[in-house]
Amino acid sequence: MIELIGWIGLAISFMAAIYHYYMYSNYQKAYEYIKRKYGDETDNTKFPSKDDHSRDAKKYSYYTAFFTAVLTIINLYFRQ
Repeated sequence: MIELIGWIGLAISFMAAIYHYYMYSNYQKAYEYIKRKYGDETDNTKFPSKDDHSRDAKKYSYYTAFFTAVLTIINLYFRQ
């Protein structure tokens, strides 16, 4: 059960890191598309800054490394 939680955490943190790396690298295009698609509905909506995406990408990369290490330790421990 703990290993399943680790795999779920690894998958979620990996996908979140990929999302934030994408949003960081394509910041202008992504938010121009959102504003063009939804028009006036986005006037009072605050979007995360490019620095926020950079910080979150780094954070989720650390989470991914953490879950990878935990799963490796669990697998080595139970292999004995």
